[in-house]
Amino acid sequence: MWLFVLALIYSIPSLILYFATVFVIIKYWKSLKSSFFVWYLLDFSMNLLTTCVTFITLKLSSVTCQTCFLSPIYTWLSSNLISNFLYCMMYHLSYVQYAITTIISINRMTIIWNHYLFEPLWRNYSFVLIFVIYFLPFISTGQLFESDCTFGKRLDDTFVLSCSLVRGSPCLSRGQVFFQPTSILFTPLIIFQIGCMVCSIICNATSLILVVRATKEIKAKMEINFLILIIVTTVVLFLGAAISFILSSYPTHLMYSFFHTYGLPLISDLFTIMHPWLMYVLSNPVRLT
Repeated sequence: MWLFVLALIYSIPSLILYFATVFVIIKYWKSLKSSFFVWYLLDFSMNLLTTCVTFITLKLSSVTCQTCFLSPIYTWLSSNLISNFLYCMMYHLSYVQYAITTIISINRMTIIWNHYLFEPLWRNYSFVLIFVIYFLPFISTGQLFESDCTFGKRLDDTFVLSCSLVRGSPCLSRGQVFFQPTSILFTPLIIFQIGCMVCSIICNATSLILVVRATKEIKAKMEINFLILIIVTTVVLFLGAAISFILSSYPTHLMYSFFHTYGLPLISDLFTIMHPWLMYVLSNPVRLT
């Protein structure tokens, strides 16, 4: 319950800020129009979907008992394809979040390098990347629609979502039952996360070097901003990959339930809330508009 309350405390103001930044960008689109903000709006839509999915599958389910007022919702979800969709999105949106974060880093680097060359290219062809980013992960996650997904029962009488594709020997830890995950889903995800993390670090570092070499008038403030940006995004990307590695490699460890119950929702939330706060702190046009 404490995790659920804590999540509400930091999520509500962060989502309000997120909606506020999106409103400002849309309202003043003529002056703020750029490929970067196109990707920011796309990232907002994907993070909003991620927030809804994690709230239903990981947060609300962990505080809803089998006889609680909301229990009929999870009973109904277990009897249709929606539970498959929810479980699929838990993995699928990890790919999408990492991909978008990496694309934004590439976008930032290329625009700083040569704005007049790359900005028109990003504006005209971003839709191709958007299509690929969202649909390509189904190669790995689409198999979950052929599995038997259901909201089962933990030992503490709350609900937990599991799928036949990722079930193995049940693991008992901290009074809860979890099924061992399979490398079929985790292995490609971890490889993708590491690749995106390395690419983002390289692009952000290159952007910082380009800024350092810029004129003195513009580089002083931007150097600090890029350092903050690099540190925050790198830490979040690393933590996400670390959580995936732990859940994949140590399914029977005593700490598995801790990372599953507390780690996954927190990392997912960090991906969502870091963007509006970074935008507010580092973007003068958005903050002052």
